[in-house]
Amino acid sequence: MATLNCKVNSVEAINDTVYRVKLTPLGEFSFQAGQYLMVIMGEGDHRPFSMASTPLEKKEIELHIGTSDFNTYGMAVMDRIFQNRAIDIDIPHGHAWFRQGSRRPLLLIAGGTGFSYVRSILLSALSEQPHREISVYWGGRELKHLYDLEALQALSIQHSRFTFVPVIEQARPGWKGKTGTVLNAVLDDYELLTEQEIYIAGRFEMAQIAQKQFCERRNGNSARIYGDAFGFLKTASENF
Repeated sequence: MATLNCKVNSVEAINDTVYRVKLTPLGEFSFQAGQYLMVIMGEGDHRPFSMASTPLEKKEIELHIGTSDFNTYGMAVMDRIFQNRAIDIDIPHGHAWFRQGSRRPLLLIAGGTGFSYVRSILLSALSEQPHREISVYWGGRELKHLYDLEALQALSIQHSRFTFVPVIEQARPGWKGKTGTVLNAVLDDYELLTEQEIYIAGRFEMAQIAQKQFCERRNGNSARIYGDAFGFLKTASENF
């Protein structure tokens, strides 16, 4: 791992709650698709954010940072970015990185800004095996929260074996896609998950429920279900 100062290249307000931030680390760095970095706010205050970019992007890192009146965690990071145009990071972290070389069907699941984790893995997988069977299920409270919707739809046109399924919890009249929770959408579409490699990003409770239901109800293999939430949950249970 390396501690690096980063120059803030750009900040884009994607919607009313999410910023796309692009950084240039001032030093050498490396990571694997699906890993995360820590933004160093102070001694003992290191905040994790998944990297939306891929390891092929050697000079720049992309983050998707969620903010709201109820999310002071992310807003404090954005305040520092706006004030200093620079941040310190610790990189890389996480064990739920993309396992290269497999030809199994790939299922990527995200809620909210967990999409940044999925994006890194998706682009890496398409680069490695453009014809691999890949499905992305991305859930949001409203349609506007699926901020990269058009980019994913374009990828599904370019790659015949890539399927994108948006899921909205509070759909407006006229919405023709799936509604409800992203996990229920997956369960509705798959009778079995025996062969899939599954990567999950979202709240801890979401990941825990997903692993249980996928294994018990759809014969999924827990050894092929990845998510950094599982590591945090295991540590918490061991320390309880």
